[in-house]
Formats: sequence, C-alpha cells, structure tokens
Amino acid sequence: MTTTVCGRCKSSGAVTDHQGRQDGAVVWTILRCPTCNFSWRDSEPARAIDPAARSVDFAVDADDLQRYPKILQQ
Repeated sequence: MTTTVCGRCKSSGAVTDHQGRQDGAVVWTILRCPTCNFSWRDSEPARAIDPAARSVDFAVDADDLQRYPKILQQ
C-alpha cells in the first residue's frame, strides 16, 4: 500500500526518500512527510502507517506543530 498521506499528521504530499529494488522492480518505498518529518516504509502494516488504523496516541496536529517539543534541530 503506497500512500502519500502521513500516518502521523494526516498531511498529504509525502516525498519519496528511497526505494528498495529487487531484480529492477520496486519492492518497497520509504516516504517522508514534509510537514512533521515522519518517515515510513509503504510495506509496513496499516496499524503503523494508515491514519484510520493508527493509534491516535501517536498523532500530531499539523496545524499546531509548535506545541510539540523539539528534540533534534535540523
């Protein structure tokens, strides 16, 4: 399941960071959300990457990112 909707903040427009290939065919893709920097592999289970199946305990509000502490600075 390849989705460009972020499983953490529900923003759209994820970018492809890397693709795993086997015999020239793409077998998985790592995507990254430009809004909250969450990264995921499209081959992970829905409970980890699908906003509808993912626990709301791990969600962030894309409209209020400043409320979250920053651990690492870019």
